[in-house]
Amino acid sequence: MHWFSRLSLTQKLLGALALPLLLACLALGIIVKTQLNASVPTMMAESAERQLTARADEIGQWIDGYRRWLDGLARDERLTDGAPVATRQAWLAERHPGEAGLESFYVADADGDVITHTGTTVNITHRDYFQALVTQGRAERLLVDPVISVVSGQPTAVFAQALVDERGQRVGLLGTTLTMEAVSEITSRISLGEGSYGYLVDSSGTVVAHPDAELRMNLKVTEAESIGFQGANALGREMLGGEAGHGRVTSPEGEAVSLLWQPIPGTDWTLVMAVPERLFTAVSRELLTSLLLAGIVILAVLLVILGVSTRRALAPIRQTAQAMADIAKGKGDLTRRLAVKSQDEVGELAVQFNAFVERMQHTLQQVRGNARQVLDGASDMADGTQELSSRTEQAAANLQETSASMEEIHSTVTHTTQAAEQANGLALTAAGTAEQGSEAMQQVEAKMAAINDSATRISEIIGLIDSIAFQTNILALNASVEAARAGEQGRGFAVVAGEVRNLASRSAEAAQDIRGLIDASVRHTQEGDGLVKDAAERMQAIRQSVTQVADVIAEITAGAREQTTGIEQINTAVAEMDTVTQQNATMVNQNAGLASTMRENAQRLDRLMAEFVLGEDGPALERRPSAPSPALPARPGAPRQDTPEPEWEAF
Repeated sequence: MHWFSRLSLTQKLLGALALPLLLACLALGIIVKTQLNASVPTMMAESAERQLTARADEIGQWIDGYRRWLDGLARDERLTDGAPVATRQAWLAERHPGEAGLESFYVADADGDVITHTGTTVNITHRDYFQALVTQGRAERLLVDPVISVVSGQPTAVFAQALVDERGQRVGLLGTTLTMEAVSEITSRISLGEGSYGYLVDSSGTVVAHPDAELRMNLKVTEAESIGFQGANALGREMLGGEAGHGRVTSPEGEAVSLLWQPIPGTDWTLVMAVPERLFTAVSRELLTSLLLAGIVILAVLLVILGVSTRRALAPIRQTAQAMADIAKGKGDLTRRLAVKSQDEVGELAVQFNAFVERMQHTLQQVRGNARQVLDGASDMADGTQELSSRTEQAAANLQETSASMEEIHSTVTHTTQAAEQANGLALTAAGTAEQGSEAMQQVEAKMAAINDSATRISEIIGLIDSIAFQTNILALNASVEAARAGEQGRGFAVVAGEVRNLASRSAEAAQDIRGLIDASVRHTQEGDGLVKDAAERMQAIRQSVTQVADVIAEITAGAREQTTGIEQINTAVAEMDTVTQQNATMVNQNAGLASTMRENAQRLDRLMAEFVLGEDGPALERRPSAPSPALPARPGAPRQDTPEPEWEAF
């Protein structure tokens, strides 16, 4: 029912009238359709039966006319006087009526010899109708079922009558060949509407006349199911029973077709009429359509009349709705009042609407005054908040720079601490190395003392060797003297003594050389011992100095660590201050945005109030001029040129 609530009052009233009328028309249409479907098909069937009977009688009269014509000619005595049949041509030609439906007119004798009105001769002894009329005498006259003529190639029927002489003997027959064109014309006039047609069936069930030329002489009604007519074979057998009747078949297109048939008087033929069952309801549909169109026209006229009347009656309501729509769009004139022209519900609606608008006018006047005051306050708040936001952003930027500087100082002190720790380690390593060098110098000094002692002993041994060489030289000299005294016996001893003296001399010289070298080594050793002692004393001093340097560097390292810790604490405090300042700046920006939004909303509210025509509402509220907004920095965090930078305490 959501769609119903969106309809206008005029549409609802029109619908309230149109729906019952429409339902009445539908009910009337159903009643009319029921009555028509109950009576019209019966009337159509009766009309079809009357038309079929009339056409069957017409065909019977057509055939009966030829029967009377042949009967009258057959009484001519000249046909039974026994003259040769060839002499009958002139008589036949003279009496031929010249009709197009009469293909041939002939006479036959008792032997079956035939002469036609055109002079054609033939023998018909073997024909069934000749046997029945002349040879066997079973009938006076016969209408033979149509066959295809050898002359014209069209369906023709033979109508013959026996010739009897004065003695009662059958001496031949008088016959004519009738074309089926006249019968086809009669059957073609059978019609009950579009799709209906008639056709002629002979005594064997062969379709003789039919609107479809291809079915003539090619279809039997007892075999019609072969071409798609369901249920036609059984009805075909009923047609050949010689009684009038009706039935229903289904066409190849699936359409229900009613068949009505009527025997043709004086023949064994049957006239059939095929009527699609949709024709039986066509009249009721046409009547129902006409009734529906008339109902639609009447309903449209009534709706137009009701629409005009309703529109005029509801015009004040539309004016009220339009005024309320203008107010809803913010473009209404609240000083306008509706004219009260009646005392009914519409007039009462106008009165209450005027009271409502007047109340709204006073309320909106107060709202407009308050809105202007809010706008002034919001403008001042927005300007102040904007200036505070600018200063807070500048302070946050300076604090960020300070934080960056502290980060750099912290990094420098950290590197210094690391370098001091490395120097302390190197000093400790140098002190250890100096300690090890002092110990090595002490060991070298001990070794040099041992070397000095060894050199002294070697010098003493060399002195001993020198003394032995001297004594040996003396002994050799004495031996030489004694050998000289001994003369010739002591000559060999003198030679030995001379060699010993040479050896002693060389040993003395070698001992002197060794002594000189040993004395030089001793001097060098003594000098090295002195240098080693001096180096040991210096290494001891270096060790003491390195130890003092390591102690000083350790103190520097401890101090640097304490400075690093302090700077880290300061950096943490500055970072927290930076975070708090940034948060404050964010909050100030938010407050500035809220203040701007509040000012915009107040301005929008003031503009909305300005769109309403409220009339005079007392002296206008003076709006205070808002303070100019301070110039914002070119980028967030950059100090403004007209704002002095705050002085920060040097750390």
